This record gives sequence, structure tokens and C-alpha cells, in this order.
Amino acid sequence: MALLILSVVEVSAIERRRPQVTEDLSYFFYPLAYQVPGLGAGQGLGGTVINGLGNGSTISLLGVRGDIEVDSIVLTDVPLFTSHFTLSTLYADGNKGGFAYYGRGQDSSPEPEFTLEFGRSYGRALELGLNFFDRQLEFYVGGALAFPEIDYETSDLANFDELENRPPSEQENEISKFVKNLLKYYNLNKIFVSRRGLLIDYTDDRTDPRSGIRFNYENYFFEGEGLTNFHTYDYSLTSYFPNADSSGVLVGNIFFSSSEVTKALGFGKFDYDDCLKEGTGSQQISIETLCKGVERGFNDFNQNEAGNSNSTALGGPNRLRSYPVARFYDKYSFFAGIEYRFYFLEQLTPFDFLLEKGTFEALQLAPFYEIGQVSDSNDYTLFHNFKYSAGIGLRIVLSSVIFRTDFANGGEGSETTILIGYGF
Repeated sequence: MALLILSVVEVSAIERRRPQVTEDLSYFFYPLAYQVPGLGAGQGLGGTVINGLGNGSTISLLGVRGDIEVDSIVLTDVPLFTSHFTLSTLYADGNKGGFAYYGRGQDSSPEPEFTLEFGRSYGRALELGLNFFDRQLEFYVGGALAFPEIDYETSDLANFDELENRPPSEQENEISKFVKNLLKYYNLNKIFVSRRGLLIDYTDDRTDPRSGIRFNYENYFFEGEGLTNFHTYDYSLTSYFPNADSSGVLVGNIFFSSSEVTKALGFGKFDYDDCLKEGTGSQQISIETLCKGVERGFNDFNQNEAGNSNSTALGGPNRLRSYPVARFYDKYSFFAGIEYRFYFLEQLTPFDFLLEKGTFEALQLAPFYEIGQVSDSNDYTLFHNFKYSAGIGLRIVLSSVIFRTDFANGGEGSETTILIGYGF
């Protein structure tokens, strides 16, 4: 926290070190070997075109195969009449994917509670932005609509292996777990997420800042059929402290997220007596065990899930990078991270190959350390017994984009992330 407070004094005379919007056309087409903790790995092809739809715009094309099969087109910061008013949009179609869901809270098991597999799914998004003062102040608002197709046959909602040969208590536990997880998403077929935000970017550069401070506020609205509806409020503050010649930069980030339910998802009380009367068991699983398991699943869902909201989760490529995506979640989340970015081979080197055109700026090596926690209360429980990640990143810095590979180790093992853009 002291680093971030000190930065307010240090940035009193920050100026952009280069134009934030240029007219130069750049493009990069590249093979992909993606690896995202909690989502999977695979390969594909990607392409990025800078200024193809106006000065400051970005066109991103992506096609991946492997654990995830998706094709997407992303347009970012397309100017509408003026560079101060921009449009961003997303078009994505998927044929295959999966997501591991972990238990709620800071003491949840390192093993996923269940895994959802997706079939034919698609998403669309649109966002409008308004920026001022060389893009140091920006307001934006937008929304995304997703239509997921859950493949219940391949999804792992519970462990039913050899269920008929287990003792009744274990049978009841697995039935309870299956019912609770099924109720979470059994009717999920449409999700709408709206976002509005404010960005104060008082740094020397938007793409690769080396000095200054950046504050970001975002408010998300999650609405959907078969889904608890809730709001999320995110606050992020990042500071950049360069050495004398800016060949090294100390970066610190503090992040806080809170949430609240707007519409709970409930299924009423399960009638155990009616289940005994109307249901039928088997030689291996008695009707009493079956009904007890279903009743427990209903009660667990109604008490612990139906009325609970989720703040922005920790784990994945940006926060607590040694953990899978959404490894920790609850009503509140807190994160703090620090990394030191060493720059090597710094030189502005334009290149223009058959499928590549741009400007190489530097290679970067960045050791980092992160802590974070989640809680159902905004009190001391959010700020002790932190989870942690430590690691190192290798980045290629171009004039308009950052390619990064991060290796992180933490309390539950290690993960490798290969993505575009900084974590914070």
C-alpha cells in the first residue's frame, strides 16, 4: 500500500512518452500454443491488425483447437467520427470447451467440485467508449450476450464410479453433490453481462507504461435464465516506478471486488416424504439413501448457492497465476501483486515481412509475487491467511502489443500462462 500512496506524489508531472494514436498500419499473424490454467491447452492461429479500421483501432482474429474449439473476431477502439468516441465488439462461435468449478470460499478443496463441458455455444458483445486528454480519462459502457450449450452427458457433476458398491453414506454424499451442482446450471441457456467503467490512466504510455498510476473502476451486471442474478464492483489501482533510465520498472497492483445479489435462484423445499412414497430404489441404492441425498442437495443449494453472489474470482492468467481460472471465489475478493520488469535489447526496430509488420521495442523479464484472498464478509477474514503465487514472466514488447509467457508456483502447484497483454 505504501508503494501506491507514494506514487501519487511521484506522478505529478507525467506526460505520454509517445503518441497514443498513430496512423501506421501494423499486423501480426502467428501460430498459437495457448495454455490457460483451468481451461486447458491447445493450438491455433491468430492475427492482429493495428489501425486497420481507423487510427487507434485493433482487429484480432483467433481460431483455436484442442481442449477449447472457438473462432472469434474482436474489434477494439474503432473510432466513430472522432478518435474520442470508439466502438468495440466481439463475435465468437465455439464448438467445444470445458470449465472446472471449485467450491466456494477460501478453504475450498483443491479438487474441482465438478466440470461442465460445452457443445455448440456462441457469444456477442458491444461496447462504446468516450476518452479525453490523450486517452488518460475514459468512460465505457457495453454488454455481452452468451448462449451456452451444456453437454450433460460428458459433464462431470459428481463421481458415480462404482457408486452401487459404496456404503450408503458415500452414495448419499455423491447424490447430494450431483443434485446441488445440477441445480446451479440445469436451466442455463442464456447469460447477459453488462459492464460500465471508468479508467484514469495517468501513465506515460497506455500499452507499455513505465511511470505513473492507473485506476480502473468497473461495475458488472450478471443476468440470465437459470442463474442467480448479481452485481459486481471492481476497483484496481496500479503504480509504475521506473529506475533512472527506465530500463527497469517496479509495478504494484491492488485489487478489491465486492458483489450483491439482485435476484436469487431458488427451487423451494424438497418433500422427503413424497419421495419415499413415489420413488423407487434398487438393490444397490435404497430409496431412503436416494431421497436423503436429493434432499441434502436441494438444501445445500438453497442455503449456500441460491442467494450468494460472486465477486471477481482469483486464479488464472491475471491474479494468482499459479492457480486455475476462478479457483477462489466468494462475495468479496482482495488481491495485491508486485513485479519488476527488466527490459533487454531495447531498440526501435521496424520490421515488414510477408505476414508481419510492426516495430520491435524490447524483450522483458519479470519476476513477480502475488497474494490474494476471498471471503463472504468484508472484514478481517479477507485480509489474512493469504494465498500466494510467485514466478517469472518472459515478454516480447512491440509498439502496439505485448506477448507474454508467465510461469508461476504457489500453494497448490504451478501453472504456465501464454497470452497477450499484461496481467496488471
